[in-house]
Amino acid sequence: MTRPFFSILRHRCRNAILLLVGIATSCLVFLALSDNLSALPLSETIQSQFIVREPDRVKVLPASQNIQAYVGGKDLFRIRTVNNSNTRLVSQNLKRLSFIRRDSITPNWNRALYYNVSSTPKAFLRWRAERQNICDDRMAAYDNEFLEARDIVVEKRFFKCALKGGELIDSVMNQDEMAEYYELEPGSFQISCSKLSSYFFNGENHLTKWMSSFAELDVTAKVDRVVADFTIAVTRYEYANLYHTMTDWYNAFLVMQFYNRTSFDTNILIVDAHPSGALDPVWSHLFNSTVRLSGLAGRTRFKQLVWGILGYNSLMRTYVSPNPPLLEEFRDFFLSAYDVKSRRQIDCARLSILFVWRHNYLAHPRNPTGFVGRRIYNEDQLVSYIRRKNSNSVVTGVQIDLFSMQQQLQLIANTDILVGMHGAGLTHAVFLPKRSALIELVPNYWSPMAEHFMAICIWRGLVYRQWFNSDPRDEYPEQMTRVPPRVMNTLIKNTIRELCVN
Repeated sequence: MTRPFFSILRHRCRNAILLLVGIATSCLVFLALSDNLSALPLSETIQSQFIVREPDRVKVLPASQNIQAYVGGKDLFRIRTVNNSNTRLVSQNLKRLSFIRRDSITPNWNRALYYNVSSTPKAFLRWRAERQNICDDRMAAYDNEFLEARDIVVEKRFFKCALKGGELIDSVMNQDEMAEYYELEPGSFQISCSKLSSYFFNGENHLTKWMSSFAELDVTAKVDRVVADFTIAVTRYEYANLYHTMTDWYNAFLVMQFYNRTSFDTNILIVDAHPSGALDPVWSHLFNSTVRLSGLAGRTRFKQLVWGILGYNSLMRTYVSPNPPLLEEFRDFFLSAYDVKSRRQIDCARLSILFVWRHNYLAHPRNPTGFVGRRIYNEDQLVSYIRRKNSNSVVTGVQIDLFSMQQQLQLIANTDILVGMHGAGLTHAVFLPKRSALIELVPNYWSPMAEHFMAICIWRGLVYRQWFNSDPRDEYPEQMTRVPPRVMNTLIKNTIRELCVN
């Protein structure tokens, strides 16, 4: 009787232990898999000095204790503990913490500056000359455009907005745009400061409003997370428009370079609550990581936080800068992030002519029908005619926004002549090869004085031509314009002559 009793007891103890282990394992798995990407703030552990990141692996250096590193799952993150007794290579794709999905390719994280520090851009010199300390040595503002703060606390509960951001457009249709911006109460930003000087930023600027939200930091109050990484805070306007978003990307790039940082160690904090947009994934592809304000912990201390330049104040504006700094370097930065080669040399015997079409599509909640104006009425006729008259050239017509950003860049980087109606898609002129051309088409009801894309061509030394429809009879219902094929062919022939003869 004794032996069976102990045998039963032993089996029960073993089963109890297995049950407890199973419960503990399930809890760990649940915690790892239940993390929502939007709730993942910038990670300190992933930025640890012990971890050297490479595009397809994580190199863990020896240390005195174990390191927790986020190691890539396909769409979720799981935590893996790496033993540091010896140097190891983790054969997993490292996935950056981001609030949005990105294209399937792995970004090319750059570890070098994009300009020669011995020839500092004039804008950088001006910013340094106009530097003003406004809170002891903890805050410095530059030329009324942006501000750097050290050891600053962001307390999320004082940022008032009913939305989190990143919602599907269908779920917020007809939503008021102002509902997507935060109202900041005092205490939103907290910093230890003996005297906070007043400061105003250029234009109608949300950064001026941010200044009024400062409160004295209680150094004894606990914070939920400390972010040691260099971070740029950005509020986006016209977030679904490629041109205006390009100015945001360009601004962040300039600030990154101004502080001698690279895409490898620059992070973005999105301070708005816009719904999900087609351009959102680009942020996490260009920079190390991206997080929405709604994804931060309750109280987050940033060791170095920069309030980024307002998009409307960008140096990439026609009436501000005769020559925006580092524009070619920005192009290289952007293309290299998507591993798109930019070494195309023009072959005048075999030119690539690309028409970009504007078609209806749903971009944001304020346009529930997805209606897009300034469309070409006779697309097929136009392409067929140009192909027939330019048989040695490759002539293509695409709705470019249907492609992933990498595919868009590959198309543009291999185009000699880009043709399209006035619209944000022509911002891709930034990525055209150095010896190439843009032909901008303007309908009768639109102003031919809009110089956004002509300016890009002038800055980059590209050939630029514009056609303005002076015949109202070529305008059709629903803002569609007929482009005469013969006129289009003459434009292209003249453009080819300028590209290939000079």
